[in-house]
Amino acid sequence: MRFTKKKIAAITTLTFLFLLTLILRVTFDTIVNAVIAMELREKLPLRNGSLAFHYWVKPPVPVDFKIYVFDIVNQEEILDGSAVPTVIERGPYVYKLHLKKTDIKYHGENSTVQYRQKQQFVYDRKSSVGPENTTFTTVNIPFITVANVLQFEPAWLQTIVDSYFRSQNEAPFIKKSVRDIWWGYEDPVLKQASAIAKYFNISSPLLTGKFGFFMDKNNTDDGVFNVFSGLNHNFTDYAMIDRWNNMRSQSVWKSDFANRVRGSGDGSMQPPLITKHSKLSIFDTNLRRTLSLEFNTSASYKGVDVLRFLVPYSEFASAKDNPGNAGYCTPDTNHCPPSGAINMSTVSYTAPLCASLPHFLGGDPYYQKQVKGLTPSQEKHQPYYEYHSITGVALNAARRYQLNLRTKPYKGFEAFRTMADAYVPVLWIDGVATMDRSTMNLFKSDLQDPLNAIVYVKLTLILASCLSAASALLLLLHWWRADKKLITPLEESATVN
Repeated sequence: MRFTKKKIAAITTLTFLFLLTLILRVTFDTIVNAVIAMELREKLPLRNGSLAFHYWVKPPVPVDFKIYVFDIVNQEEILDGSAVPTVIERGPYVYKLHLKKTDIKYHGENSTVQYRQKQQFVYDRKSSVGPENTTFTTVNIPFITVANVLQFEPAWLQTIVDSYFRSQNEAPFIKKSVRDIWWGYEDPVLKQASAIAKYFNISSPLLTGKFGFFMDKNNTDDGVFNVFSGLNHNFTDYAMIDRWNNMRSQSVWKSDFANRVRGSGDGSMQPPLITKHSKLSIFDTNLRRTLSLEFNTSASYKGVDVLRFLVPYSEFASAKDNPGNAGYCTPDTNHCPPSGAINMSTVSYTAPLCASLPHFLGGDPYYQKQVKGLTPSQEKHQPYYEYHSITGVALNAARRYQLNLRTKPYKGFEAFRTMADAYVPVLWIDGVATMDRSTMNLFKSDLQDPLNAIVYVKLTLILASCLSAASALLLLLHWWRADKKLITPLEESATVN
């Protein structure tokens, strides 16, 4: 094959294009990663003026905080032992939860930021099924709490308290409004019980004369948080809790692991560069424990790619099914509820409360047998968090759990002597947090669209490399065949001569 100057120039050009596009493709990921790292160092640190700080200090959209209550419809059958509790779910009763970080202080020695997060609940009548003063029937929680507190006290004391409660027409079931059961209501009998308890040196913060699951928590906060700020550009523990109320460990559970304060403060942010193999967790101040998250699937939310993580059923499993939960069994592992619920009595001041996923989703079949009217659904009831993989920001999330009352017969209290032995659901919450349209447009234009373009750039470089290599090979083949056609007639002529 004869190489002319034109052939050499063509082959040289194609070879150069092949090597150039190959080198660009090989180094492209490194260049992109360097650009991403530079952007993260600029936008993620929690300092005034950064993009992350803007959304962290005051989320632009309030949380849709939905409450669903369980209305007990067969009180008489429960008390005479002829039927298990039957409930009907009522709701949602929706509050707009406005969040704002306050009292912000920085600690340079360990690159943390300290804050309180104010919570303001505003009732949203338009999104609710009815007014918040709508009533429903539930177990008389203060009354059964008194029975639970006094169950190991002398029989004569239980008899006196029981007689007083009955003389005041206290019953095992009461009709209360959503507002009452959530924000609290005063109970004259409970006040009297508080006075009796104090006389006999029996103390419980529940015996104050008032009861409510979120009593005195509107326009307040969940305590003082210290989280890692990323100001030192170390994002491995970014947004993770260093201390809560100056504690790295609590004293409410039965193991060091269970008591440890760890994970994201509210689940809204995680360390950046999340993958499906990332080990994520959140610390829930209401449940007083950390919940691990488990990767579920890759998805898209409003045009932006996200990784969807779930709170797995195993987080509410018994120690038998999940040995890691042994520390949540109180007083010991022999007293674990069946898988699906966690005993909360140590953090609810001896009230016989248990936490679970809504409708006992993922729990032991026992729960569906001892209460009728439950319809667990993974789509409706499993908590989830959808994170942007690069920034670690939750673009869509639902915090969900259910509060249940552990009922059983109390021999010292006539009202509860024939009470059903069951875990009776009281209510469940569905706290849905999403990003607003302008923020999602920002994520799409500044992050998702460039990421989509990167895919096409990669494909273009690969295609250009392949085309330049193929073109060179085809040219060489073409020239070889052309030269062969010229050489063959000459050889035949020489043979004849």
